[in-house]
Amino acid sequence: MVAMGDEQQDPWLLKLRSSEGFTVITVCIAIFTDAFIYGMIVPVIPVALVERVGARPEDAQSLISILLAVYGASLLTGSPLFGYFADQCKLRRVPFVLGLIALLVSTVLFIVARSFPVLVIARSLQGLSAAAVWVVGLAIIADTVPQERVSEVMGQTTIGLTWGFLFGPMIGGIVYEKFGFYATFAIPVFLIILDVALRFALIEHSRKSTAGEVNHNPSASQTYDTFRSTREFHAASSGDREQSEERSPLLGSSNPHVENPSAPKATIFHLLRSPRMPVALVASLVMALVFSALETTLPLFIMETFHWSSGGAGLIFIASSVPSLAGVYIGKGIERAGNRIPGVSALLGCAAAWILMRLVTDNTIPQVVLLISLLLLMGLGIVVIEIISMTEVSLIIDDYETRFPGIFGDKSPVAQAYAMFNMAYAGGQLLGPILAGGVRVQAGWGTMTLVLGLVCAVTALPVGLWGGPPPVSPEVESDNRV
Repeated sequence: MVAMGDEQQDPWLLKLRSSEGFTVITVCIAIFTDAFIYGMIVPVIPVALVERVGARPEDAQSLISILLAVYGASLLTGSPLFGYFADQCKLRRVPFVLGLIALLVSTVLFIVARSFPVLVIARSLQGLSAAAVWVVGLAIIADTVPQERVSEVMGQTTIGLTWGFLFGPMIGGIVYEKFGFYATFAIPVFLIILDVALRFALIEHSRKSTAGEVNHNPSASQTYDTFRSTREFHAASSGDREQSEERSPLLGSSNPHVENPSAPKATIFHLLRSPRMPVALVASLVMALVFSALETTLPLFIMETFHWSSGGAGLIFIASSVPSLAGVYIGKGIERAGNRIPGVSALLGCAAAWILMRLVTDNTIPQVVLLISLLLLMGLGIVVIEIISMTEVSLIIDDYETRFPGIFGDKSPVAQAYAMFNMAYAGGQLLGPILAGGVRVQAGWGTMTLVLGLVCAVTALPVGLWGGPPPVSPEVESDNRV
């Protein structure tokens, strides 16, 4: 006789804590917190270096550059580590929480730092936290949200990212000016506490089975039943798909997921054989390059051209952030239109915005209106490319798992795929300031805008050719219905 107390009870508020909405909110707040704290420290670091660390004012700029480089290096190295760890862990929440611990320790070190090496450690931990948030957070969303709604949900994450980067420096500078150094960290501490509660409350609920089959759409697993084994996968991905299809049974076996257990499993690097993955990574890099180049050069250009204060130069970034508020609707539109046309349009829009910025030369109202309009256009392009590149990573994994059931073994490499995405983004963050700042110093504002515009325009070509799944022919659709 089994006692009543021996029965396993469901966790408290299981339905809510494992719901898609709670998962998305948790990831969005994590992204916002990470971006907010990153941006909030930007106006505080110069003062901390001089007043608390004791650096000479003339050395502050070079020391800030070192701290930015440390953050980028930590983000680059941490992304693949967290990606591999997250794919090997039974629960992705474990590395997600580890990233939060890194952010907490980083914030504490910024508060107590009295030497430059401590600031270096704090900045490196902040990079590791960003790696965990992006890699693991986006992987959790890809695991939870049905494939047909991934673009819409990725649009929601752009709101947290953009507004975190926007409000962080703004609020950090105002609070420091009004209330002092220690008061500046009150909001980050509150956000971290909220983040702790949400991450520990989250209960993962995957839409995928352990074999990699997509469960939310059972019929999808029958779409490419002619591809059966790892050997056929290698043949198809190397250009021999037609021969593979000829060797495969026409209607398939009664068990479509039978595979050779001794066959070698595909790795994350097999995804690079398809042009879609490299294109998604290049789009991510260019998107980050455009955003970081704008942050690096626009404030100084505004102060020199319009004679505004640093506060006014910072407020103009609101124009480029406004389109992110429509991220959900942009994501829905991308789902209906596909990735290629919106991606090409966004990159060409960014190219036009950069090139037309050379027309802004005087401190007049029409010139200010023109700049704001161009920033709105560029902000829209950044959001579109951001959503497309994040969504494409998930769609590529789903496509391979649908076409080749069990090809990755028992664990889908979603986190490792997003680690590659994050590394591309970090590369863009590093290249943007170097390219934009270097060209502007050597050749001027007009040449810089032309170069960045050409970078966006050239990127539109591969996105138009390979930036999404190819259209399905009527013959394939007919075969699937049969």
